[in-house]
Amino acid sequence: MLENRALGGTEVWEINNFTVDAHPIHLHLVEFEVVNRQKLSQDEEGNVTFPAAPAGSILPPAPWETGLKDTVLAPPGFVTRIKAHFDIAGRYAWHCHIVDHEDNEMMRPYDVLP
Repeated sequence: MLENRALGGTEVWEINNFTVDAHPIHLHLVEFEVVNRQKLSQDEEGNVTFPAAPAGSILPPAPWETGLKDTVLAPPGFVTRIKAHFDIAGRYAWHCHIVDHEDNEMMRPYDVLP
């Protein structure tokens, strides 16, 4: 499914990681700020429960994550929130920087429309 963004728009994205792996998520031609992270609801074994919901304290970005970024690490069992500003029209993609994951539904296109 192609996702559309508005040129000049700013959005907060919530990247939910239901897996046991950390994922370096990259947005093409968009700089963003890391807003915060929050642990997702989990069972006694540490598996995310569904429907998943934020359940822990809100954690600020790490010191090295301040400023504008194009890649963020999404740790397992957390929702990672980023604030992105879409200032260049065109078709782009966001994806996990682990190459094998790009083939496993972890590469999605989006358009920035005027």
